[in-house]
Amino acid sequence: MPEPRYPTLDEFWKRLDVRRVEPDLRDALRARTTREAGGVRRVGREPTVVAVVARLLPGTPVPPEALAAFLDDTFDLQMGKGDERSGTMPRAEMIPAGFAALDAAAGGDFAALDTSRQDDLLAQAERKALDGPAGFDSSAWFNQVRALVLLGFGSDPRGMVFMGFPGPAYQPGYLWLGTDEVKQRTQRRPGHTVL
Repeated sequence: MPEPRYPTLDEFWKRLDVRRVEPDLRDALRARTTREAGGVRRVGREPTVVAVVARLLPGTPVPPEALAAFLDDTFDLQMGKGDERSGTMPRAEMIPAGFAALDAAAGGDFAALDTSRQDDLLAQAERKALDGPAGFDSSAWFNQVRALVLLGFGSDPRGMVFMGFPGPAYQPGYLWLGTDEVKQRTQRRPGHTVL
């Protein structure tokens, strides 16, 4: 039976307790709700990074400061994705270069612009029309930043509640099965009995 959407973060935590979700996972989820305290230290000027995040996901319950901190923590990690292209900067260089390019295009301070001008500059970046250093691809930068911001939103309990996701439902000992594994088992393909 599908679980109802929980309107509050308090219900989210209560449901994790009912499900007996492992304490270390609950602690990690709680830490995500205070991520904004970490600030932005590496990826670019904090006001610029926060302003970009605020324009990409306006009006969500996850503060843009928290998503900016997530971006700062993860921008140089591959996280299982092979999304770097030949001829462009590596992600660890491209993401900071993009924030610097936004500041340069804004006359020094992207965050000081009004939101319509910020949106214009971000649209330019998405169209690959934002200039940067050699090997910089503003469209790739925009897509990578947007993907990281969405990942941060979905991994924050405040974002989970907003989307109607009641949180992890597994207890110790559960086994994750993907769509392919389920299909293999229902069609009794070779290896369907192997966990």
